[in-house]
Amino acid sequence: MSHFEKRVQLNKIIESQLPEFLVADFPKAVEFFRQYYISQEYQGADSDLINNLDRYIKLDNLVPEVVVGKTTLSSDITSSDTTITVSSTKGFPEEYGLLKIDDEIITYTGRTNTTFTGCIRGFSGITGYNVGITSFFSDVNKQNVVFTTSTAKSHNDTAQVTNLSVLFLQEFYKKLKATFTPGLEDSDFVSDLNVGNFIKHARNFYQSKGIEESVKIIFKVLYGVDAKVLDLESRLIKPSSADYIRREVIVAENISGNPFGLEGQTVFRSNDLNTNASVSDVEIFTRNNKTYYKIGLFVGYNERDLVEGIFDVPGNSKSLEAVSIGSSIISVDSTIGFGQTGTLISGNNSIEYTSKSINQFFGCSGVVSTISLGDDIRANETIFGYENGDLSKRVDLRITGVLSGFVPLGDLSLIEEGEEITVRHVGEAIQNPDEDKTYKEVFANSWIYNTSARYKVGSISGSTFTLLSNIDKSSLREGDTVDVLVRNSQTVASAGAKVTSINTATRQVILSNLSGFTPVVNVDYDIRRKIKKVTTSGAELLLGNNNYISDALNVYSDDNSTTGYVASHSLPGYDIVDQIIESSIPNGYDTNLGGYDSVLKTYSIIKFPTNVKFIDGDRIVYTSDNQLSGLVSGETYFVTVVAPNQIRLYTSK
Repeated sequence: MSHFEKRVQLNKIIESQLPEFLVADFPKAVEFFRQYYISQEYQGADSDLINNLDRYIKLDNLVPEVVVGKTTLSSDITSSDTTITVSSTKGFPEEYGLLKIDDEIITYTGRTNTTFTGCIRGFSGITGYNVGITSFFSDVNKQNVVFTTSTAKSHNDTAQVTNLSVLFLQEFYKKLKATFTPGLEDSDFVSDLNVGNFIKHARNFYQSKGIEESVKIIFKVLYGVDAKVLDLESRLIKPSSADYIRREVIVAENISGNPFGLEGQTVFRSNDLNTNASVSDVEIFTRNNKTYYKIGLFVGYNERDLVEGIFDVPGNSKSLEAVSIGSSIISVDSTIGFGQTGTLISGNNSIEYTSKSINQFFGCSGVVSTISLGDDIRANETIFGYENGDLSKRVDLRITGVLSGFVPLGDLSLIEEGEEITVRHVGEAIQNPDEDKTYKEVFANSWIYNTSARYKVGSISGSTFTLLSNIDKSSLREGDTVDVLVRNSQTVASAGAKVTSINTATRQVILSNLSGFTPVVNVDYDIRRKIKKVTTSGAELLLGNNNYISDALNVYSDDNSTTGYVASHSLPGYDIVDQIIESSIPNGYDTNLGGYDSVLKTYSIIKFPTNVKFIDGDRIVYTSDNQLSGLVSGETYFVTVVAPNQIRLYTSK
């Protein structure tokens, strides 16, 4: 590790910290406390990491010796040797470091360039880090660290010596690789690479990905060799020396003006005029009776790129519920792709909003007409140009999403270019089998979703609705509020019905609060769950009750199904109450102590006449006119429940 000046360590100034009477009465107290603080302040110990963490995590510390963390013995050693000779001690702490040879852990009091001196053999220490709280489902029960004891042994020369004092830095290094060098996190770099320097410039490397220099860099980083890149294009026989035109194509829908007048003109991004490109051609096509335009952007000849900036798809979502005129909150499926503040377009509404959550826009103004459930909510962002260069004839278009990088799940040998592909659903349909579930199936089906699920109704008998599909508790539960709708429409036949009973075997749902609803013959119906909102009868919400969406909304997983993500406001669907939970011991209840310790002559258990309402970890305040021994009225303690009516109290977590 590159050396830096640590903050002052107590073990070096302990003499000045102890009172004179203590040193006079207990001459060995200084050395006792010094050894204690040495055990807390050696490199990698708790106190050392807390006091010097900001200095340790600097990238300059990731020198090759730290990342590799290994050296080799230069000669044999016996189980009693106190001096160990190695090929190099670079990267090891100056003193009180930990090293491991085979299964033996050793500490030392000093080092030279090639030796460790004052070695204490058969030591104990942390030999590995594991992730305890993790997004990897297979690791959730693993411990945070691996602590190992050892005994002194003899070792042969060339045995590997591992630096245990830099394990925490190596964990930090793994995190940095995953964050700043995606795709390379599972690849080993060459042993002599200056990792800190490479990570500092990783952004430049990824920006240049694909060019000759980046290929040379990746071979140098992974294999330590100088790569030579052959340009096969320069060795091809060409029919002529003409330049080949390269284009990028975007798909857009017309807002105003004549898009064909943009050929040969420059188009700009409305909220970033520095993003612009020249239009080489315009092509019209129709999908589902809606007209779109393919806009060909002229990239340039050969290696030169004439497109400035990035023309990406603006935010687009769907309304989760009807929005009335003048509303200040709009709930949508997702706000990903939208700015933290900005302007929304829905129908003829141009709406300003001041903040957002994962699926709600707040502080909205400009809702002048009703927004129906399922209506498009778009960011107010367009691309524009001028017909044939005439500044009085502006053309505005909105870029739409196009699926690319299609990866089939199976062989599609019969499909042909130009054939139309339809999308059954956005995202992945994850099943919920009764047994042999995968990690993804367990994760995705462990949540109660606050989504507006819609079920088709097969038959209605009074208040009993028989559904046409299986009922999953993640999308419909007893106590939910539902609307009854006419099939294939947004027409509400009965609003605000309550689910009082569900029979999953018969697919039957019993609804209450159906007053005024009479099924019409030959009319098909659906039921649709209403989105739950947060309510509180004790605490205070910034925007009041029935405004924030509650519970879990969506879940996501990565490609290899080892990491899951949940989108939620972290607010529950049940009523939030602000109440004081307490348990009392009445006067005269003289059996309120237990757990007697005959050595310390103390009691560790407090008993109550009835079951307590506390749970482990609760922070409580103890009050009493007749204090129990060892407790102070008005002080704060932490609870552990040892029986339904018995607790222990602690002064800290």
